[in-house]
Amino acid sequence: MDSLIGAPWRPLHNQLPTLAPDWMQPWLLVQGSLTEQLQAICHSTFNVKVLKHEFAPCTPDMSHALGIFAYDAVLQREVLLCDGDTPLVFASSVLPEASLINQYAELRELGSRPLGHWLFAEPVLKRALMYYAELPSTLSLFAHAPEALKSTSTFWGRQTLFTGTLHPLVVSEFFLPTLQTYPPPQESIAL
Repeated sequence: MDSLIGAPWRPLHNQLPTLAPDWMQPWLLVQGSLTEQLQAICHSTFNVKVLKHEFAPCTPDMSHALGIFAYDAVLQREVLLCDGDTPLVFASSVLPEASLINQYAELRELGSRPLGHWLFAEPVLKRALMYYAELPSTLSLFAHAPEALKSTSTFWGRQTLFTGTLHPLVVSEFFLPTLQTYPPPQESIAL
């Protein structure tokens, strides 16, 4: 697992993502559930393809952002958000095991249900920080992404830190080139 919070990430809360391609800027600025925005533009049935869903030790860099000890267990979840069989977004989530208790315990067995629906249905969860970055497709973060998606040299994406649980949750979403043929989202953050 690569440390996602670090030098390449730029704050999204106080500046427009002008370095990102024009078609992607509205997607980086989606305020509510990205899942709902994607479902609204799908031509086929929206689905979640789970690439990875397992517990692993947290990296020292990521542990600082999550407020846990280095090597504490985190649930790593990687999925493709798809329009039928067409992948639109690669998403990676890091959820501290210590936070997956009580009403959050069901996240341990989320399966092919989208995490976004769950996050935005929980009133105590708040988006604390948002960042955006362009990352090389060679990072180990993208190791489970299908080879066909790695034909691009970089992925643009955003990262959100959600608070309200015992420890924050980190959700990263990377917008795939196939998404540029779709209409822009209906809702974005007003900066």
